[in-house]
Amino acid sequence: MVKYFSPEFFAQLQETLVNDAKWAEDTKGLKTSIKLSTTDPGSALSHLLKVEEGKTVISLSDAAAQAEFSFEGSYETWTKLAKGEVDFQSAVLKGLLKFKGSITKILFYKDRFLRIAEVIRSIPVEF
Repeated sequence: MVKYFSPEFFAQLQETLVNDAKWAEDTKGLKTSIKLSTTDPGSALSHLLKVEEGKTVISLSDAAAQAEFSFEGSYETWTKLAKGEVDFQSAVLKGLLKFKGSITKILFYKDRFLRIAEVIRSIPVEF
């Protein structure tokens, strides 16, 4: 079992997405990047998820890295997302996650990106 939101967790997430037929099919023809960041003082982490033509690569990134879409929030918020206690849309609307990027475009990709949340919840983790 891996520690949630650690580099090992994101390596597992990448491997799971790469081997996920639904994700591969849904991301054909898509080129985008998503930055997922924790904001907790002393333990802030950012990971950049790059998708291009069905291929997905996730890497540790610095806070200044640019992405088409960005979500940042506390580790507690990310934990609630992983446990299914809150979804991305609710977290953004409630101000638990800060979102940067085009609202119109992310809504267009919504069904594709919901798959990421499903896969995150499928990975056994320790919090």
